[in-house]
Amino acid sequence: MAQIPNLDNAPLNLKSIREQSQRDLVNILKNIRGKKCLVIDPKLSGSLSLIVPTSTLKEYGIELRLLSAEPVQTDCAKVVYFVGPQFISMRFISSHVHDDASKGLQREYFLYFVPRRSVACEKILEEEKVHNLMTIGEYPLYMVPLDEDVLSFELDLAPKEWQVDGDASSLWHIAKAIHKLEFTFGLIPNVRAKGKASVRVAEILNRMQTEEPVSLSDMNIPEINTLVLIDREVDMVTPMCSQLTYEGLVDEFLRINNGSVELDASIMGAQQQDGKKMKVPLNSSDKLFKEIRDLNFEVVVQVLRQKATSMKQDYTEVTTMRHINLAQHLSTFTSKPSFLGQLDMEHTIIEAQSYDIPNDISYVFSGYAPLSIRLVQNAIRSGWRPMEEILKLLPGPHYETKRGGFSSSPSFDMSQGLSSSIDKVGDGRRSLVLVVFVGGVTFAEISALRFLSAQEGMAYDVIVGTTKIISGNSLAETFSENLG
Repeated sequence: MAQIPNLDNAPLNLKSIREQSQRDLVNILKNIRGKKCLVIDPKLSGSLSLIVPTSTLKEYGIELRLLSAEPVQTDCAKVVYFVGPQFISMRFISSHVHDDASKGLQREYFLYFVPRRSVACEKILEEEKVHNLMTIGEYPLYMVPLDEDVLSFELDLAPKEWQVDGDASSLWHIAKAIHKLEFTFGLIPNVRAKGKASVRVAEILNRMQTEEPVSLSDMNIPEINTLVLIDREVDMVTPMCSQLTYEGLVDEFLRINNGSVELDASIMGAQQQDGKKMKVPLNSSDKLFKEIRDLNFEVVVQVLRQKATSMKQDYTEVTTMRHINLAQHLSTFTSKPSFLGQLDMEHTIIEAQSYDIPNDISYVFSGYAPLSIRLVQNAIRSGWRPMEEILKLLPGPHYETKRGGFSSSPSFDMSQGLSSSIDKVGDGRRSLVLVVFVGGVTFAEISALRFLSAQEGMAYDVIVGTTKIISGNSLAETFSENLG
């Protein structure tokens, strides 16, 4: 099973975004002739593996290393660095160059900032007297398709940077990513934002449109009808609840990284593999996973039981067994008294109902409907105006606008809600809503949005954009990383 999702069924042509990123990367590497060692910032390695598989890079005769304080061990005369704009990375690279010089090694150095150059970082290289020894460029990777309806901006520290450090660079990055989407798919006519950071992103996006406009005459009807931006800060309760969907639970207990989970091979039924790790890809290219990822875990166990006993399977035995093994492993966590006690406590705090067969988004937490998704639901149906008083009770300002001269066009009038003919795009496709979570989103929330989109009478598809996929634990770690 490919770790990279095939994206064939995406409601938007996300494949073209990935292919452009692939071309950009391959062109950079092709232009540096001869044998080379590619040194990647560890924080970028997962993102790059979802753009170009490691095996493809090796076909180009490229040696791969992860950036660390240790000097780069290679026979290659050309060293190519791909790093985010962090000061610590500049220190590591400078020390590598000095170390090579002390050993008399003659090497060419190439430094590519992802996604853009940083004056402050280059200043460090100048202070270390290595700046003039390097060819410096950019690799503009602003977003990575994690799956056919999920885009990640890969900004791990965005909530802390914005809320604690007062650093708005991640907000610029999000606006830039959305603006890049608009150049491919048309200017988004409806924008609704809730929260300080989201409103700021909307303002930056408008400024970008003024400075570098998406030409309206080149586009037919825009493919994305509405952009909804929600601050994580508006709803901090939801990520702190235990996710009860299959994919959510895998993330809670086993941590999904860049669309796969790493497990002991023995857990997955492999023979004589003691201590060996194996990667299990989790994306929509796996038909069975696509079918069960968004279900409440109790239902998943029943479905897998039926699959195991049914003779007429549409799935290979290997795929089914993989998820049976994974579900059994998860059950060892979910059956523990400590976990059940924690769930009881959470339900008491949020006064949730107990779970039965899903007919509302509350199934993802067995009774609690995420506030974030209720906000999105209302933003799509009727906009902010009817719920203005409720919005005022939540953190941060709210914002709503129509852009690019579409306000007079009835096909984009969403004030009456998304119903009947006004939802259809010109060629009969469903309207498309891009929901962006500034500060992270959980798998359970994504499941709830998929559930909403699949309901009868809902005439829109949803694509989720996020700074990062989070859980309560990973969100808390973002804020506490400098303390420990």
